[in-house]
Amino acid sequence: MQTFTTILAASAFIASVSGSPLKARNSCGSAPSSSGSQTPISQPTGIATAAACQDQCDANSSCQSFVFGLVDGTAKCMLYSVAAASVPKQSSTALVAYDKACTSVPTTAPTTSNTPNQNHKLAIRATCGSAPTGTGSSAPLSTPAGVTTASSCQAQCEASSSCQSFVFGMVDDVTKCILYSVAASSVPKQSSTNLIAYDKACTSVPAVVPTSSNPTGAATSSSSSGSTTGSNTGSSGSNPGSTTGSSGSNTGSNTSGQHKRDTCGATPSAASGQSTPISTPANINSVADCRKACQADASCKSFEFGTMTSNGAQQCRLFSVAATSVPAPTNGQSLVVYDVGCSV
Repeated sequence: MQTFTTILAASAFIASVSGSPLKARNSCGSAPSSSGSQTPISQPTGIATAAACQDQCDANSSCQSFVFGLVDGTAKCMLYSVAAASVPKQSSTALVAYDKACTSVPTTAPTTSNTPNQNHKLAIRATCGSAPTGTGSSAPLSTPAGVTTASSCQAQCEASSSCQSFVFGMVDDVTKCILYSVAASSVPKQSSTNLIAYDKACTSVPAVVPTSSNPTGAATSSSSSGSTTGSNTGSSGSNPGSTTGSSGSNTGSNTSGQHKRDTCGATPSAASGQSTPISTPANINSVADCRKACQADASCKSFEFGTMTSNGAQQCRLFSVAATSVPAPTNGQSLVVYDVGCSV
C-alpha cells in the first residue's frame, strides 16, 4: 500500500510539472517568420531607432512586440499585440522583430547599407559633408530659418528626436538648413551642389558662415586661423568677428587659445536649476528677433529659442549667463541656445 501511495504522489508531481508552461525565450532582433495574419496595432511615425520603437511599445499596454527597420529609405516602427515569434513574415528582410522585454535594443539609426538584420550591428560610418546622392523621395522634416552655419543646422537637428541628418549650404545668397528623418546616405539629390549633407552624429561640423566663394560653408584655413578681425584681444566673449561678415567669423581665436568660443546654435546642456530666464519676450517668431531682444537688454548674455512642449508655440527666453550655463531641456522641450555675440 505504501508503494502504491508513493507511486500516486510521484505521478501527481510529474503531472503538475509537465502541466506548467515553460518560460519562452525572448526574440530580440530576428526576421519575423510566422505564417499568421496578425496586423499591427499601431505604426508610430518619426521613429528613428529600434530603441525608440521599443519605447512606443512600452507605452502601450496592448503591445507585446515590435518590428523595426529601414525600407526604401524610411524607418518603420510597427507594434504588435502578439509575441515576436507570432509576428507574420514581413515584406522586407530589413524589418526585424523584438519582444517587448528585450534588452540592449539598438539605439543607432539604420541606413541603406546597414540594416537591423545584418548581425544586429548598426554602428556605421557617418556621412559628414558630401553632396546628397539618394534616389528616394524623402521629404524634409523642416527647414529652420535664421540658421547661418552648418553647426547651427546640426543643433537644430539635435533638438529634434526625429531628425537623422541635415543639409546645409547657400543658394542664391540665402543659407538653407534642411532637416531629414533619414540618414544622410538616403537624402535625395538636391537642386544645387552647394547643398551638403551630414548625419546627425557627425563631429567637427563647420561653424563657418557661407560666402559666394565658399557657398557650402566649409572650414577653410583662413577661418581656422582667426585672421578675419584680429581685434578680439582682451575681450571676453565679445562679438566674435561678425562685423566683417567673412567666413570664420564665429571665433577668430581658435589658434590663440585665449578666448572662449561663443556657443551659436547648440542644445543647452548645463545642469538643471543652474540658471533661470531673466525674461521671456512675447511675439518673438524667429531666432534673429530673439537675439535682438537679448541685445536690447544690458543684462542678457545668451538666449534660447524653441518650444517648451512637443506641439507648443515658439518661445524666446533670455539669460544673464553664458549659453554654456543654460540648463538642458527637459522631456518634450526642443530648445537651441546662442550667446548674444552670435551672428544669426
